[in-house]
Amino acid sequence: MRELTKDDRLFYFERNFFTLDGLWIIEAEKATNFDTALKIDLAVWLKLLKTAYRRIKEHVEADTTTAAGILDVLAFRWSCEKWTFTIEKSERHEARAVVSKCPYKEIMDRNPERKALVPRICKEICVPIYDDAIATINPKARIERDSFMGLGQLACTFTIKA
Repeated sequence: MRELTKDDRLFYFERNFFTLDGLWIIEAEKATNFDTALKIDLAVWLKLLKTAYRRIKEHVEADTTTAAGILDVLAFRWSCEKWTFTIEKSERHEARAVVSKCPYKEIMDRNPERKALVPRICKEICVPIYDDAIATINPKARIERDSFMGLGQLACTFTIKA
């Protein structure tokens, strides 16, 4: 076998990350029920993202005492996961991003059996994940969200205040 390159490893992990996320929750749901699977999913994501955000913060050398630095950490993750977003404001005390495409929602929207679950996943997974993300990255900061694609709006908004 040939020696693997960074591109090979990137291909492997990029292609399988979302598949793993989707398959494991479906199997957890089959073994238990949707409510239990959702609780487990939230617990896993909270722990995974605590570690991920700490590593991203160090990797990008973000000044997370600022709203702009906190948004840099989130934007790094979103970029890696191929979200579509714009940064409308990136200042010391306030930063704002608008997400127009979320890969997780897109995957669920393509599956007729999962599409009806999007609002619950938005409220019970996504919202708490970002509340916890901000608390993890900078406990003194706060996040405001006034628009959610998972609840039928055109975009998700993230306003960070530090």
